Amino acid sequence: MTQRGAGALARQLERYYVRFNDDFWAFFAAEVQPLLPEAPVLADLGCGPGLFLRDVSGRLPGATLIGVDRGDDMLGHARSLEYVGSTPTFESGDVTGTLPLADGSVDLLTIAAVMHTLEDPFSFLKEVRRVLKPGGVFLLYDWVRVGFKEYIDLRVSEPGDPLEARYPRALELFSTHNKYTAGDWRWIFEEAHFSVVKEAWPFPRAIALVTRPG
Repeated sequence: MTQRGAGALARQLERYYVRFNDDFWAFFAAEVQPLLPEAPVLADLGCGPGLFLRDVSGRLPGATLIGVDRGDDMLGHARSLEYVGSTPTFESGDVTGTLPLADGSVDLLTIAAVMHTLEDPFSFLKEVRRVLKPGGVFLLYDWVRVGFKEYIDLRVSEPGDPLEARYPRALELFSTHNKYTAGDWRWIFEEAHFSVVKEAWPFPRAIALVTRPG
């Protein structure tokens, strides 16, 4: 869930609640939590400023939490937060290579608004398979392609940038955020031999997929 460039931390802090809204957490409680053991190990890839880990710690107070990000400013903010359960372990790392996680060590691996940036999603999913425990779950929450006008209208209406910067920012990000259709995401997981357990749309142009390696 990590955007880069000037002002990225401030944008993430303001935009987080747009996507991680009541609909997302209702979906998480109904479709993700029942798949987990009582005290799961949860790792968030591209954890950004740690807001997701903070919020999930209140819902899974017995969980062991791990955050991975390559931004020092993001990790600094994440470390400054207060958590309900144990304080997460944070690792500085990139998701494009070998993940800084041991084989078969994670019950729930999450990634939000990052996977669409990867040139090779299949190599990444091999790493996901490696680090998940038997029966482990991979939760993707990422952008889905929409029409140009729809995207511009949505971005201009959303917080995260000053009003005067929203339109040029929307033009800048359109091609990045509109890489995959929902069908593309499903096909990627099928090709990588992952089963899609559940699909949801907590935010109009972002899909949440609960998956497991086959």
